[in-house]
Amino acid sequence: MTEEKVHNQENKVLPMEDYLKARQAEGEGVSHLLSHMRQVRETVPVNRQLQVELRKKLLERQLELKSQGSGQVPTYPEEPANRWKFVQHPWVKAFLGSVAVLLLAFALTGLWRHTSGNYFLEAAGNPQELTRFWTEALPLQPTISPDGTKIVLVRGGSLVVLSETGVQLAALEPPEGEVFRSPAWAPDGKQISYIVSQNGSEEIKHLTTEELLSAREKNFPVQAKARVKQEVASLEIASNMAMSTAAKDNTLEANHYSNLAYAPDGKKLAYVVNRLGGVPEVWVSSQAGQERRVIEGDAPTWSPDGKHLVVQKPSRTNGYELWLVDAQTGDADLLGQGENPVWGANGYLAFSSEKVQERVLTFLPNGEPQYSVRQQVAEMRITYLGKDGSPALKKLNKGIGWLATSHLLVPTENRISGVELNWLRQQELSGSREPKTLILNEVNKCEGQVFGPEGKWLLFARRDGDTVALLKVSLEERWEKERD
Repeated sequence: MTEEKVHNQENKVLPMEDYLKARQAEGEGVSHLLSHMRQVRETVPVNRQLQVELRKKLLERQLELKSQGSGQVPTYPEEPANRWKFVQHPWVKAFLGSVAVLLLAFALTGLWRHTSGNYFLEAAGNPQELTRFWTEALPLQPTISPDGTKIVLVRGGSLVVLSETGVQLAALEPPEGEVFRSPAWAPDGKQISYIVSQNGSEEIKHLTTEELLSAREKNFPVQAKARVKQEVASLEIASNMAMSTAAKDNTLEANHYSNLAYAPDGKKLAYVVNRLGGVPEVWVSSQAGQERRVIEGDAPTWSPDGKHLVVQKPSRTNGYELWLVDAQTGDADLLGQGENPVWGANGYLAFSSEKVQERVLTFLPNGEPQYSVRQQVAEMRITYLGKDGSPALKKLNKGIGWLATSHLLVPTENRISGVELNWLRQQELSGSREPKTLILNEVNKCEGQVFGPEGKWLLFARRDGDTVALLKVSLEERWEKERD
């Protein structure tokens, strides 16, 4: 059967009935059937072209209706919908299923870790010494700028500005007869509050950061002037002893301020008010100048939500205790032993805890201790209080001890001090060989600790004989499985 007989004049494929008649007329054969099927297949491009043309006209009509504001929603061509047909592929389904399983596993793991373990901060390496000063009666009292690039502390009654690496940038010396104390950097970084003492009277003042950084004495000889200030302070003490009765009465009535601390929002300032012979009290002042008493205590530090404080109070037995206080009502809950608290924006509370430590300096030939030192030391510990202290209260209500909820952050130093070396030298010169113990009354402790931005590092001071070192330790968060 020829191709002319299979096709009509318009080059269209003949119906199957005509094909069967033609096949009966010319005889059966596989070659004839294949020839017919080839002609059918060749007509497919014509049908596809027709489909494309119809779709194009339909799209043009839809756009025309839309431009006329008919409100009809156009239907999109099939190609964009077909873009997602690859998702139906078996290997794609398997891949997406694996991803879903992994995400579910991570979620369950995180839930298990939070319910069966705890996160805590620990030191990422040894503390790094930034600088060192001569020891004074007053601590360094450092405060850190919100961006963590600058440090302000007190030496010789002056405000000293350091870089984050300990390089001195500027210093502001007080007028004659005045002493600066207890600086506190505002959370917005624009001003610094501090205490000015003069002739027994004190007041809280404020200074812009620009004024402090532009202080004239850029190379202020801190160590030298610190000793001069100490001598002046000694003379002031002697003169106070010779004051008249009226002057003493005025001094007793005067308020003495310390431990300034800004709330996280910068709208409130906590501080300690004390009178000679009285009990320290924590007060809070607002931006409007309103002042109110909160509770008896010392060393206040704000919670991240700005609604609570942690303060220290003298313990009935020995040392100090830490209390969680509602800043509005003054209601307080006992946390446990500790002092010098600092509450970071990440919810962690660092504090000092004292204990008696005995160290062996030398041994006898038989291995028994010969010379040892017994001293009250303070180690720095850290615990998680969250934004309002509720996590710690829940553990305490379950009967978990306060120190058991904390971790050791900075251990005490075990190196031999200058006092101990001199004592050993005296024992050797005297020829004494029997066992002896040196009892030191001075507490070896960290002080003035303050968190850097986001709680990634901690700044603190440590006294070492005639000097005091400013130290910085980096922090990292670690998870620990809950012990049975």
